[in-house]
Amino acid sequence: MGEGEREGRAGVGHWLRRRAGAVVLTCVGIGLAVVHVLAPGLRIDGVTVMLLVVAVVPWLGELFRSIEVPGIGKIEFRDIERRIEAVQRTANAALVGDGPDRGAVDDTAAWEVVRELAAEYVNVRLEQRSGPARNHRMDQIFARLVRATQRVRDFDAGEVLGSQDAGLRLAAYARLYGLPEPEALGALVDAAVVEPLPFNQYWGLRAVAQCVDDMAVEDVPLSVVRRLDEFRSRASRANDRKEIVDRVLAGLGGH
Repeated sequence: MGEGEREGRAGVGHWLRRRAGAVVLTCVGIGLAVVHVLAPGLRIDGVTVMLLVVAVVPWLGELFRSIEVPGIGKIEFRDIERRIEAVQRTANAALVGDGPDRGAVDDTAAWEVVRELAAEYVNVRLEQRSGPARNHRMDQIFARLVRATQRVRDFDAGEVLGSQDAGLRLAAYARLYGLPEPEALGALVDAAVVEPLPFNQYWGLRAVAQCVDDMAVEDVPLSVVRRLDEFRSRASRANDRKEIVDRVLAGLGGH
């Protein structure tokens, strides 16, 4: 297939998505108008409104990059989509079942499960094409690591954070995400800000946020704040990891 033909098909696909978005928004608007006419006294609670917003946002993103809301300012639809994705990933990590790590009762058996999950994560990264399906699979593995690492009584997170094995580093992030250890915060931040894998770094920074949330603001070392601020200043563009750091620093007083 020639380059021009691929670009032509891509253009047609983009046009169809925009048209589909317009059709969906029009149908939603007409449907709400009909409901209002037929049942003017019907009350719509906040949950219903939020679900409608979540459903419509992806379509709005095909039509507009941003919109000005009086009294609020400019809303970037890509930012909203990233926040929704973050909520979905958190829900995945919380709701995935225990999987094969059930029954681990001693440190030897528990560590074996952790190593198996770490190896599975590395294999998924190597064998599957990058995309939503692979991210979802890796999120599931992370959720199982959160549970599996909690069954290791003598889990030395500081040592595992320095591992050359990406799967074991993810296990350390999972442990500190599920069981925050304020005393390990410095080592966790040092590892997370230089983590070479975006997936690992995302959950490493989420673990940082969990640890900070469990501490009083005055107990967070200044060195931690500086490391996070340096990471934010180095970030070349907005992404989910930079947003996590922004929220952590905002919670620490806007450093």
